[in-house]
Amino acid sequence: METKQIITNLISQVPESKLDTILAFVKFILLEEENVNNSLLSEPSLAKDWMSKEEDTAWQNL
Repeated sequence: METKQIITNLISQVPESKLDTILAFVKFILLEEENVNNSLLSEPSLAKDWMSKEEDTAWQNL
């Protein structure tokens, strides 16, 4: 089996909650040679925590 097909098969088994992490990693690999702001690659994973009621509550008095 070709590597690309193995990756596709494995990704099809990944829970939806992990896909943002995989996407960020793939973007990192593709952009690795370019001058890129690496902090932006973690944004999809961190957004799950940032976009929560608990986070809003924690920052409301600042």
